[in-house]
Amino acid sequence: TREAIKGGGFDAVLFTSSSTVRNLVGIAGKPHNVTVIACIGPATAKTAEEHGLRVDVLSPEPSVHKLAEALAAFGAQRRDAAKEAGDPVTRPSERRPGARRRRTTT
Repeated sequence: TREAIKGGGFDAVLFTSSSTVRNLVGIAGKPHNVTVIACIGPATAKTAEEHGLRVDVLSPEPSVHKLAEALAAFGAQRRDAAKEAGDPVTRPSERRPGARRRRTTT
C-alpha cells in the first residue's frame, strides 16, 4: 500500500528498470528514507537518484539474480557492522520512528 511504502513498512525496494522507478514514485510516492533501494543497473540508479532516492545497492550485472545477491550481501554487511558495533540487529522497517521493536532475549 502507499502508506506502507511511504511510511517505511518495507525493508527494501528493488527496481529493475527506470520505468519501475517512475511508476512507483508516481503512484505511491517516494519510499521512506529507511527503506533500502536496490537497482539493477546504472541507468535505473540514475533515474532513482533523479527522483530523489538514495541508491544503496547496485547490481554488478543486469540480472535479477545478481541484484538479489547484491541485496543479500548488503544486508549481511549491515548485520555484521551492527554486531561488531554492539548494536542490535534490526530490519530497516524497524528503524523508522514509531516502529514496533521486537523483544530480544539474551
